[in-house]
Amino acid sequence: MTNQFLFFPFTHITPNHLDTILAFFPSFQCLPVSVDFKDRQTLQALFEQGKIHPFFSSIREIEAVEVKLGQYLAWAQIHHGNGANFKALLKDNPYFTSDSDVTTIKSQIKGFKEALPSESSRQRNLLFLKMAQLCDEQNEHIDLELKDLDKTRDKFVSTLRGLEILLSEEDSKAGDSKDLGAIMTRERIYAWSRCMAVKEGLKQKGEKLLFITTSEAVFDYLESNCKDVVNALDIDKIKVHENECENKSEWQHQFCDYLMRAIQGDGIQENNLPKVNDRCSLSGQIKLCLFSGNGINNLFNCSDKQIPVCLIKLK
Repeated sequence: MTNQFLFFPFTHITPNHLDTILAFFPSFQCLPVSVDFKDRQTLQALFEQGKIHPFFSSIREIEAVEVKLGQYLAWAQIHHGNGANFKALLKDNPYFTSDSDVTTIKSQIKGFKEALPSESSRQRNLLFLKMAQLCDEQNEHIDLELKDLDKTRDKFVSTLRGLEILLSEEDSKAGDSKDLGAIMTRERIYAWSRCMAVKEGLKQKGEKLLFITTSEAVFDYLESNCKDVVNALDIDKIKVHENECENKSEWQHQFCDYLMRAIQGDGIQENNLPKVNDRCSLSGQIKLCLFSGNGINNLFNCSDKQIPVCLIKLK
């Protein structure tokens, strides 16, 4: 029986996600709302190397989702406004006469809904994940632009002062501070688990499944909404290998074996963690909990007694 590590509940995978996950695990499974990785060269390369195992969607699924997404975005753009516009509308049409009256507005909204093709719960979940993916992509782009702006500002100030500023590691990761898992956390997990279930990603025969996330908000949500939690592992600082370390593969093998034994309750101790036996290392954080109860099982769409979830972070 082999181990499978399911990255959740994100469908957009950032470079920081990759750095963190692949520091701890040799490979992982994910759910991209796409038919392939051809527009993401880094992910495509890792896919070809066998480090990412995606559950792709069919062309038919994606085309339907993109059509619906385009309709929603078009509707939002048309009806986008602000308080000033609303006040102007009230001033010009205080009683909502003509084409701005309530009846007409209701008719327009109803007509828009009827124009949309009917959708199943499966399509709705996939559409939600696509919207979340778009939101995450846009937030990442904004964070990177702000980060570049900060660097430009610091460089400009240092030039004026005749000083040379070396950005600290904390400053270089300024764009990583926003935890996108805090946005509609429950809805993300719910939609992700339903879509994964359809693709049989939650019932893989002969596989031990471990859910992994880089989001503290996601992990905190599960802890706060689960009545039965077993804290199997909680290590604030653990040394992990960098990408090119020669002993990385062996360490990851031992680490994964250690995690699975912790899930099985084999009485492991933190001081028995696999050691990084060379100078090439980073520091990370890991927390492993076993969640159970009807609420959590329903959320994950799993009937198993316990759902193992692992939070991983680089420091």
